[in-house]
Amino acid sequence: MKEKIVLIGCVLFLNLSLKAQEDTITQRIVLIGDAGQLTNGKHPVVDAVRNLIKLDKKTTVLFLGDNLYRNGLPNDQSSDYNTARAVLDSQLSVADGTPAKVYMIPGNHDWQNGSASGYDAITGAAVCYLFK
Repeated sequence: MKEKIVLIGCVLFLNLSLKAQEDTITQRIVLIGDAGQLTNGKHPVVDAVRNLIKLDKKTTVLFLGDNLYRNGLPNDQSSDYNTARAVLDSQLSVADGTPAKVYMIPGNHDWQNGSASGYDAITGAAVCYLFK
């Protein structure tokens, strides 16, 4: 009889503890700033977000600027273009295969540090990803 009472108590406790672990979050916003370079070909912050944060339809990842060091996305004819593009690709891939949303805000580095060609760097990066 004692075993049945203990078993019933354990089942009730387990049921209550599982119910307490339900996700009650209505919106999850992940803020990432200064993510403008790779480390040994990887992006440690993106990897950490992918591994530690639930990337569901309630999740929005927002890159807060300085997404590319030192001078934003160069012209696609530049020898540095593929290296810079790999950084952006790694950032945007954070939500691949998930319903999470990703947005990017350009920072001063993305605007080529305020140079005359900064607008071209921003619009070039946007066009390259809008029509990906």
